[in-house]
Amino acid sequence: MQYKDQGEAILVMNAPQVYEEVITHFKGEVDREALRDSYPFVQVFGISNDTLQTAARLGVAVLGDDGLLWLCYPKKTSKAYKGSDCSRETVAVLLADEGFEPVRQIAIDEDWSALRFRHVDRIKNMVRASAVTDKGKQRTQDSHT
Repeated sequence: MQYKDQGEAILVMNAPQVYEEVITHFKGEVDREALRDSYPFVQVFGISNDTLQTAARLGVAVLGDDGLLWLCYPKKTSKAYKGSDCSRETVAVLLADEGFEPVRQIAIDEDWSALRFRHVDRIKNMVRASAVTDKGKQRTQDSHT
């Protein structure tokens, strides 16, 4: 997840039970709700777009300057989370109003995928065909002209 663990407190919200073992490997404290003003790493899980967006907005509010932000959602092929309305396309736009663009996608396990988000002002090169924020859309248009 591109996090260089320095033993700082991090925020992991709504983690499923199967993720608890991963959490034990972090060096610093792992808060389950926003207890501090700022975190270098925020990871949010959600099984519906509404739940994920609500929690993600809380995470954005305490995300440190250029911190890592990951939104985790069930894969469409997941047998454990059938009926989830989340997909790469729907999750990608959840933080557009806050100015965040998806920059990377990974698979966590057989049930979960994750999208990393970064504020559009922190993305050096917008080399892509599309964007979800107004500023990102302008930057992608500018790079293609």
